[in-house]
Amino acid sequence: MHRYILICCFSLAFTLPALSQGDATNLNPTVVEATSPARKAIQRKESLQQALMPKIDTATPPLTISDAAEVPSFLEQTLPSVDTLSATDIRVLQRRDLTDVLRQSAGLHLVQTGQMGAQSSLFIRGMESNHTVVMLDGRRLPPGLGGMYQLESLDLSTLESVQLLRGAASSLYGSDALAGAINLRSTDARYVESDTLESYAEGGSFDTFRMGHKLTLRDGRASAALDTSWLTTANDRPFSDYENRVLRGSFAYDLGEGAFLDVLGYIQNSDLQVPGSRLSPTFPESQLNHYQTSLFSPRFSVTRDEWDFSLLYSYTKSDLEATKDVFFNDSLLKQWGHELEAVFHWHPDKSATYTLGAGYYSNGFERIPLIPGFFNPAAEFDYGYTSIFAQAEMNLPANFHLVVGGRHDEQDSFTSKPTWSAQLDYTVEPTGTVLFAKAATGYKAPSGQDFIYLAPTVLPSTLAPEESFTREFGLRQPIFNPRSSISVTYFENKIDNLIDIDPFTFVNPAIVDTESSGVELETVLSPTENLSFYVNATWLDAHVLRGQYLGGFGGNPGDRLPRRPEFALSGGVVYSGDGWKLGAELSGAYKRLDTPGVILDDYTVARIFGSYEITDQVEIYGRIENLFDHDYETTRGFDAAGLGAFAGVRILWGK
Repeated sequence: MHRYILICCFSLAFTLPALSQGDATNLNPTVVEATSPARKAIQRKESLQQALMPKIDTATPPLTISDAAEVPSFLEQTLPSVDTLSATDIRVLQRRDLTDVLRQSAGLHLVQTGQMGAQSSLFIRGMESNHTVVMLDGRRLPPGLGGMYQLESLDLSTLESVQLLRGAASSLYGSDALAGAINLRSTDARYVESDTLESYAEGGSFDTFRMGHKLTLRDGRASAALDTSWLTTANDRPFSDYENRVLRGSFAYDLGEGAFLDVLGYIQNSDLQVPGSRLSPTFPESQLNHYQTSLFSPRFSVTRDEWDFSLLYSYTKSDLEATKDVFFNDSLLKQWGHELEAVFHWHPDKSATYTLGAGYYSNGFERIPLIPGFFNPAAEFDYGYTSIFAQAEMNLPANFHLVVGGRHDEQDSFTSKPTWSAQLDYTVEPTGTVLFAKAATGYKAPSGQDFIYLAPTVLPSTLAPEESFTREFGLRQPIFNPRSSISVTYFENKIDNLIDIDPFTFVNPAIVDTESSGVELETVLSPTENLSFYVNATWLDAHVLRGQYLGGFGGNPGDRLPRRPEFALSGGVVYSGDGWKLGAELSGAYKRLDTPGVILDDYTVARIFGSYEITDQVEIYGRIENLFDHDYETTRGFDAAGLGAFAGVRILWGK
């Protein structure tokens, strides 16, 4: 029955689109006109932030400060491979962490070894988890044990927006961005114009409680934006308690004539019980993970009508302490990074922007065994690189739009590589059809997770860098009205020198080549400003070309890559009335291979959500997750949560 409902929704795909997609509309179709001063102040703040924050695919802002003075509506000129989720979308759709967003996006699949707080793996277009760069306001966050910042701890409830770029992005973001990039965008204090406060509190199933606040202040030339959140839950598995605390802050001082000094700070702290797989004879296990990460980043920036410049420094630190491991592998993983980057944009007119940048990036990694042993070795390594990069974005004659860029990373410990990217789109004016194509190379120097277990006899500097070549092409077609569109994208990825770990020795590297291709379908239908439907669908073929993935436990040449479903689908509808909103969503994954010989059942899960404005300042909301209480797992032995109900209240104040 559930699959029948999903197929019915999918059959409407050629008449539907996505609230959060990076179509040229950047839709907020669920928003009704604000009436209270508080809601108007907050909506104006969100619109201004959205208008001035750089786009993830070009790293340039859609508008200048002078253009955004009246906060007009604007169109982001992005490919369908860019998804944008605004602060309004986050509230209306009740997305609470980044994993909620990733489950609904085309072209990727999320696997969790548990539920809220459990380690997550992200496969963008069939590529590896450590092939995606995660940033906060353009600053790189430290990679975790799996090579990617811990997605499960990224709270979204107080962010201004989230942008996801699928496809190689090393020409902009350097090493690690083979599969794409994610940019979390908090409130930028430089563009705060008024005092606002948003607070929420909610509770529900599995002893879950969360609360958060966002405060913006302006006093003369000084401004600030602070947000904080706290979550505690027992989850729907034994011995899976999770608590997460987040504090972010941005402070800015206007030096006059478009010059600013500002500082961004971030602290995240969490505690998680890790019971392991239910198939293990030791389940539930007693391991405890304590995780803490922080970021400190001052910046100087200048904006003029024809150019802008920024110089930033960023320091990140990450500690993961794992104790009570049943195999006595208790350890402390420490990571830190320094980033110094200068970027100059020249935009002589509205039809072109030229970018030139340079940076220095260094990273450190240390693994300290709390219980020393053969399978729990100590490891330590420092590495860094300098970069220079350039990009040109131009509107060409005859409705062509071109973005080309290149970068060279000069490594101090590994082989250095240049990368490039080129994308071209063409608009057919009579129909509004956009035809597009993109090709890019990616590059990943070895990093902490690649030599965490290496034998002392293996020097990390002897590992060859991973390299990728990706290409995509397709079309986007408006349908019925400017709010509605459909896009189809075909993509291909090839990765050489993928660094893997030999599962027999656990200390020797294994080198693998992989390849993936597929089709993404994204469609939105918004027949009125108060009603919107969307459907995202992905077909994927990912397999091993050379070598043994996970020593053959993950695949041999010709085998499918595990944990990447052949077909994935999500869809939803949101309707807004006078002060209320209702919505429903479905998502599913089909033809799933967990490891060779282990096939997982297909799954389709549903959720419903809604909100009601009691007064101009007070809103209540609620949602039901896994509406049909479907029993499923994203990877073998780790059950997803069953039916859960949650309700909360949000209070707004502004002027």
